[in-house]
Amino acid sequence: MNTNSAYPQSPSSPQSSAAPGWIYRNFGVEPLIQCAGARTIYGASNPSDEVVQAMNAAAQAFVDMDELAEAAGKRIAELTGAEWGVVTSGAAASLALVTAACIAGNNPELMLRLPDTSGLRNKVLIPADQRFPYEQAIRLAGAKIVAVSTLEELEEAMDGTVAMIFMLGRASGASKLPLQLLQPFARAHDVPILVDAAGLSPAKPDPWLSDGADLVVYAGGKYICAPQSTAIVLGKQKLCQAIWWIGAPHQSFGRSMKVGKEEMIGALIALDRWINLQSAKDERARWLPRLRLIERYLSPLPGVATKIMSGSGLGSIAAVRLKVSWDGGKIPFDAEALRLALLEQRPRILIDDFWPTPTSVILDPVNLRDDEAEVVARALTAAFTMPQSIIRPIDLAKAEIDISGAWRIEMQFLHGSATHHMEIIQEGGVLSGCHHAAASVGIVSGEVLGRKVRFEAAHNQVPIWLLYGFEGELAKNGTLTGTVRLGGTASEHLGPAFKGQFGHAQWQAVRT
Repeated sequence: MNTNSAYPQSPSSPQSSAAPGWIYRNFGVEPLIQCAGARTIYGASNPSDEVVQAMNAAAQAFVDMDELAEAAGKRIAELTGAEWGVVTSGAAASLALVTAACIAGNNPELMLRLPDTSGLRNKVLIPADQRFPYEQAIRLAGAKIVAVSTLEELEEAMDGTVAMIFMLGRASGASKLPLQLLQPFARAHDVPILVDAAGLSPAKPDPWLSDGADLVVYAGGKYICAPQSTAIVLGKQKLCQAIWWIGAPHQSFGRSMKVGKEEMIGALIALDRWINLQSAKDERARWLPRLRLIERYLSPLPGVATKIMSGSGLGSIAAVRLKVSWDGGKIPFDAEALRLALLEQRPRILIDDFWPTPTSVILDPVNLRDDEAEVVARALTAAFTMPQSIIRPIDLAKAEIDISGAWRIEMQFLHGSATHHMEIIQEGGVLSGCHHAAASVGIVSGEVLGRKVRFEAAHNQVPIWLLYGFEGELAKNGTLTGTVRLGGTASEHLGPAFKGQFGHAQWQAVRT
């Protein structure tokens, strides 16, 4: 036997541990205690025992996928009260498939043309205050996104070229154009309404369909604990069936968006469990006690405050979270330093970077185990009572260089390159200025430490900011060289997780 093999060992193997996460450690990846909710970038949620057993059973035989889709549609209808349903390969894929179905239906000539939509109804209307980072999935099908701010703009846009109206479920409550206002216009012009409720949870009857939506999509890998790579679309039977025919396994637009037989079965069982089974209700009942345990550790600490936050709304389970705040004068570290320190220790603890403030964090109980809640409580207690263990060393080196002026930047990506420009203003060790990419301008903020520079360029765009995190050093020949972190995020998610989501590039800058 090759004891150096990277092939994963089973929990019963003497080379591995039965502890959760052993499979990742076998590949050299340390798992996380997850306090950040059901987020795709961290693995979303774990399938329940019922779902895993069902997927294993599905892997023991073969099936005609069209027959399975027909059965799935009927079962989803029974579980939710919708006309029909379809399992897809994730929420973003659902947006592309729904858009394609609204443009082409199951007309073979049109299906095979996509994403070429010239001459077709190809506009998708989105309320201007509901723009969101995943619009690219809609454009993937060849749609043109048109933002509307008022009912007058909506009516003017209804010129016979509109294929779909899109709504972001979590933003609908505060929108100037909620579903109730859009629905009469959509009906009058025979335009379907899609609600993206990916981060919310399904129910029977579905509240979005009851309020007039034609289709609604829910992520499988979030609350309902289906396979991460699945989503469920509910709504009008003919549209849901068109979504299936335009996607895999058929040789049409959505062939690349494949969902397997095991995933389909897993999603169906997860949906059934979420709505009907006591095991899912018992799991939801443990969310608040986990947070209360953490709160009991933290609330007596000097300078620390805790608050249970409950979230509820149309199409959403009343998820609870714990906000932990501290007095920056008494506890001299910021949220980012705390987050990084918890990730560096063992076991690694991940706290959310959504809704960031310098002196508060949000803890989500959905993906915590009961025993992990106490681990988190003890780690946070240690951090707040011994803040010196969290404070990152500060480089006290004064600025030895002045990089004020105009620079030309050569960016070398993993594949391809680009030329950017920037104008820098330096006051002491503080940097400000402008960064010019090919199609946008960002605001620069950062610092100089010795001969090293560190600054971020934030390009405020709709629907997603672009963020460039530059680090480098001034060489003797007068050029700046280093690496740049590439990312993008919605304005409410300006934490570190998305600031580097596009990887890194190399950069070199010369004065102009």
